[in-house]
Amino acid sequence: MIKKENKQEDWQQKAEEYLDGWKRAKADFLNYQKEEIERLEQISKFANEDMVKELLTVLDSFDLALANVKKEEVEGIKLIQSQLKKVLEKNGLQRLTGTVGQEFDPVFHEAIALVDSDQESSIVIEEVEAGYLLANKVIRPARVKVSK
Repeated sequence: MIKKENKQEDWQQKAEEYLDGWKRAKADFLNYQKEEIERLEQISKFANEDMVKELLTVLDSFDLALANVKKEEVEGIKLIQSQLKKVLEKNGLQRLTGTVGQEFDPVFHEAIALVDSDQESSIVIEEVEAGYLLANKVIRPARVKVSK
């Protein structure tokens, strides 16, 4: 009888080991699925990052054109600019706003000049070129002048 009971205990122990192994494998697979979904979401968010960066120069050109154009031509240019902005915003682009008056932050700002000012030091005095976020990631910091 001892042999039979030992065999039954051995089988039961092996069955529990296999069940535990299966549970671990299942948990690992579920974790892998979650990680893979997150990775694919990140890839899809930033798949167009290079194209969006190139289009930022087009937006900058619109700003320059609007500053140097006759009043009659302004409305048409503004319409085209707003269409381009809407397409980019729909794809996750956000313009950094409110940079003037903020403390300089190298994550969001690129200092291009230090300016004598009556402001405290390290305060953004002027925004020379707009900064942008794509899916909450800085793809171009705002180019700014900072107080000394």
